[in-house]
Parts: sequence; structure tokens; C-alpha cells
Amino acid sequence: MSFALATLVAAVPPFDPAGAKNVGNGQGGQFITGQCLSDADCGSGCCAKPTGICSGPGASFQNGKEGCGFGGGGGAPAPPPAPETPPATTPANGGPPFDPAGGKNVGNGKGGQFITGQCLSNADCGSGCCAFPSGICSGPGAAFQNGKQGCGFGGGGAPPAAPGAPQAETPAPGGTPPSTTPSNGGPAFDPAGAKNVGNGQGQQFIGGQCLSSADCASGCCAGPSGICSGVGAQTQNGKTGCGFLAKRFVRRSAGVLPALVS
Repeated sequence: MSFALATLVAAVPPFDPAGAKNVGNGQGGQFITGQCLSDADCGSGCCAKPTGICSGPGASFQNGKEGCGFGGGGGAPAPPPAPETPPATTPANGGPPFDPAGGKNVGNGKGGQFITGQCLSNADCGSGCCAFPSGICSGPGAAFQNGKQGCGFGGGGAPPAAPGAPQAETPAPGGTPPSTTPSNGGPAFDPAGAKNVGNGQGQQFIGGQCLSSADCASGCCAGPSGICSGVGAQTQNGKTGCGFLAKRFVRRSAGVLPALVS
């Protein structure tokens, strides 16, 4: 029995330990790959069997997962049937298909729509990016991939030009424009996160620049350049692990954090 259980657990993705604080509170704050005790824990609304891991609804039968509904007391659910009035999944305007599970988040402007869900404006999307040509929530760094034509759908303007020659960037705190290719190595920063750099509010997304771990929603500001990372990926793509603390941040905080000054 123990061997069979170990094999079962190994067949599904591991939990991201950074999500431990979101387990079992039913607040919908757990991210995909974080542990969950019910669907109510997950921002995606899907706690997948057999181990209880937050999953995108469209991926709830992939990588050994057996569908949403962990913690509900029943067996693994059958794949979900098509709704009576199915939402569009292949937009006529092009771009990738919508995830029909996001139908409830379309057009309410509450920022609850996940990536690949349909949107009517940037305000619908948790990522802040509703991409042309069809209106689909996208990560800002992927807004020109898979047929997408940039953020801003529903804003009344034409799609923005694809990235080409460098343009003026939004200044980071202190008036310094955010770097997109850090000189210290590691992956490039996503410039869309400039507003979250150095404020210690835990709002910076993965791929955005950080001055300390307090900036990052994941709680991990990775060296060598200071980029928010998932804890499980902190040493991938040239990163050197969590715990980065910018020298200028240390100097600014010297009166509060003297132990951190070398």
C-alpha cells in the first residue's frame, strides 16, 4: 500500500512550498502548483485530485492530475461536460482560444480573470493585460506570442506595434529606468513590473525586478540581479537563489537593518 501511495504522489506535480500560507483558509489566494484542501483555496477555483494541488481548470487532467474537486469527499470527477451554452473557445478574430472556465470573470472589471480567460478590458485580468486581437488575458511578457498583438484590448485604440526598437521606459523608483537585461546576469526583467519595485508591498509578479524579497508576491527575490522568482525555480536560468537585497536598499534602510550591511 505504501509503495502504491508513493507512486501515486510521484505521478503528479510537486507542491510549491511558497504557497504554504494559503493552504486551507478558503480565501482563494493559493496560486497554481500550491497545495490546497478544497477548490475554495485556489485562485483558479480548482483543487485537483489526487493530492490537492491548485490547477488551471483546463489542465486539471494533465501530469497525473484527476480533475478538480479535491476535498469534496467524492471520487475523481469525470471530465467536465460541455455547458448548455458553451462560451467561445476559438475566437473568430484570431489569437489563442479562450479557457471556458473563465466565463464568470468576463467584463466585471474586478481583476479576477486568469491568463487564457476571455476579457473585455485590462481591468478584467489579474495580470492587467487584455490582449488583442480577440480579448484574452495574457502575461505582459507574452502579449505578442501565439498570435496575440499586445495588451490594451477594449481600450478603444488600435493594437500596439510589436516590440522593436527600444522605447522610453517607465522610470523605476528614484528616477532610474528599469533594466530589461540585467548586467549581473540572470533572466531579463519584465518592464511591466516597474511600479512594484522597492515598495515592499509584496505585489511584484514573477519576472519583475525587486530590491528585496518583501517586494515579491512569491516571497523570493533571486540573485544575482534581483528578480522575483518562484521558490521552486530560484536557481534556474542563471538565478542564484532567493535572498537578493539591493545595495541601495540596504543603504536606505541602514538605520533599520544594520545587521544586513556588510
